Amino acid sequence: MMRVVSYILLTFIAIVIVFPFLWLVLTSFKTYQQIYSYPIIYLPKSWTIEHYQKIASLDFKRYFLNSVIVGVGTMLFSLVVGIFPAYAFSRYSFRFKSELLVSVLIFQMFPMVVFLVPIFKFLDWIKLLDTHIGLILAYLPFTTPITIVFLRSFFLSVPKSLEEAALIDGCNRTRAFLRVIFPVTLPGIAAVGVYAFLFTWSELLYSMSLLTSKRLQTIPTFLSVFVGQYQTRWGPLFAGSVFATLPPLIVFILLQRYFISGLVSGAVKE
Repeated sequence: MMRVVSYILLTFIAIVIVFPFLWLVLTSFKTYQQIYSYPIIYLPKSWTIEHYQKIASLDFKRYFLNSVIVGVGTMLFSLVVGIFPAYAFSRYSFRFKSELLVSVLIFQMFPMVVFLVPIFKFLDWIKLLDTHIGLILAYLPFTTPITIVFLRSFFLSVPKSLEEAALIDGCNRTRAFLRVIFPVTLPGIAAVGVYAFLFTWSELLYSMSLLTSKRLQTIPTFLSVFVGQYQTRWGPLFAGSVFATLPPLIVFILLQRYFISGLVSGAVKE
């Protein structure tokens, strides 16, 4: 009996979760008359691809590619920058270790808008304003702290005896990390990478403020064009949102095993 109740409850939760995405897809194929009709039309009576043709005529693929570049770049940079401090925090003892770890998290206490003007001026000073690499660097202060804290937990979950055995067998610290620690903590690294990618993919404020050239802007900036003060063009907005939802969904499906196991392996107590 409890199993039946569990299945019914899980089915209901699944429907609630899937419904917004299903509504997004169905609405993207409706005509404007059906979108604004009352009572609400749930299934399109006549299917149309005019909204997809509209975003295609606005060179949507360029914005899509820009988002991929920025998302993947931020993910890789966050992992490269954060993995070594995280390993040091998990394996070594040094002065002010706790204070430094806390200072890493203090940055997360402030809203992103607080740092927008200083980051804007800094990127302008180093001539990286209105570039993808500049936007990636602007995201690092917000993704790297979480990367360090999460990866530290993953490294703590690996027994030191594995690393000590590698050192006894003749490996140095670098080879022991690459051959022993890195493969074991790969699920955790994948989980942190997914977080950094998803954070970047949906961010609007910095991408709109730091990328002024239309050819460099990302999907959130593109979709914001359809939201006006007096009218929202729901058709192209939903059509673009369908494509914007696919990469995070695909990334999560492909890395789901690593993501879930990474979250579990990181849940350790020091």
